[in-house]
Amino acid sequence: MLNSYNSAMRYFADCHFHAMTMNHPNFAAFFASFYDSATGLLAGNATQNYIFTPQMLKGNNLLNTLENTLTAFERPIGETFMMMEDDLEGKFTSEGKESYAPLVPYIHMGRLSLRGMDFDKMIMIPLVMDFSQDQNENNRLYYSLPALDRITQYAEDTIEGMREYYRGHEDGLFEFYPFLGIDPKLHSLRFLDDLLTKYVDTSHFFHKDHAIPEKPFYGIKIYPPLGFCPWPSDKETLEKHRYLYSFCEKSRVPIITHCDDQGFRGVSAEEAWKLTDPAGWRTVLENYPGLVIDFAHYGKQYAYAMRNNIQSLSMRLRKMPDSPWFSTIISLMKDFSGVYADMSFSGCTDEFYRELRNYINEQDDETKALIRSRTLFGSDFSVNLLKIESYTQYYSIFENSVLSDEEVEAFASANPVSFLGLRERPQRRKALR
Repeated sequence: MLNSYNSAMRYFADCHFHAMTMNHPNFAAFFASFYDSATGLLAGNATQNYIFTPQMLKGNNLLNTLENTLTAFERPIGETFMMMEDDLEGKFTSEGKESYAPLVPYIHMGRLSLRGMDFDKMIMIPLVMDFSQDQNENNRLYYSLPALDRITQYAEDTIEGMREYYRGHEDGLFEFYPFLGIDPKLHSLRFLDDLLTKYVDTSHFFHKDHAIPEKPFYGIKIYPPLGFCPWPSDKETLEKHRYLYSFCEKSRVPIITHCDDQGFRGVSAEEAWKLTDPAGWRTVLENYPGLVIDFAHYGKQYAYAMRNNIQSLSMRLRKMPDSPWFSTIISLMKDFSGVYADMSFSGCTDEFYRELRNYINEQDDETKALIRSRTLFGSDFSVNLLKIESYTQYYSIFENSVLSDEEVEAFASANPVSFLGLRERPQRRKALR
């Protein structure tokens, strides 16, 4: 068995977060996505209960939230990493009337403590997104640019951010296992091969002493709302997708794919929903059943148009997840051994955990065990600052949720190690004299 849980060293993992500067996203593609849909803005990120909650619209909350979020994004990546750990160490305070911070900071005495459980190190998975674009997307612009490779610089900036963190926090708990964003249709097969060969680790070893491996990326990040189709009809594009899937299956390199109906888009809202639907991955998994893939955000759907059906209504009445995509993910879990789901961003509210708990309680023992072994903790920081105030607050919501201690430990510790397939590096034997 490739992966083994290290009982001597206890890990807590954030399996899904973002660290980027304002230079990394492709804002031209984002604004262009609204040209194709009359409902683009309203059907997209402005959907009620995604960002624009009643609480958010009170007083100056919206402006304060945007300012807080942009302040986080303005920092270099290394500073963002250090800021996240400083937050868990209690170095920031909230001026809000209701304090969500723990009595003792989550990180103290050289460990992270949550629910009375102590963790020695933190597995951190920053997701590097592929914001590259081809020439066709630029041709209609007056100040058009040649085809842009935005992934290489973003990858190098992330590596440098890791170095900066290790220099600034020599005794820090964070150990980084980043995922490299790739959209094969935007690159040549040769470029794709070079990218995987140069950056992606296939050893599955735990880090040691804040060392950055020669190949520092431990998985692949997929982002359908920018235009990625899991199984494209174009023969040339499909060949590149097959190359990526074959590499990941053969080397057991895990994939994380975005799976809610919101977020940064490069196509219309309707097209993004079609591409993001987890049902589109069934063909992929039938062809590559050994793939290990995490469906981010647990398939949360905020747009009412996506949940306007009898099944969703029934689930709402029973106070369970009402997104059809959630049900699809559970179905894929049952059919394929490498399918996981994470709670990033969805865990910004207590309601998500209550609904997940209600759903699990109604399942048979086999399904309960399956979900508990395939669910991952993730934060979606810094994006989640659009809905909560801080990294610490996200941990507080998780800690105070209705989940059991066993589920908290599984979701944030054992399951992420299994998902990554991590193992201890063999010790060198001393030569016999």
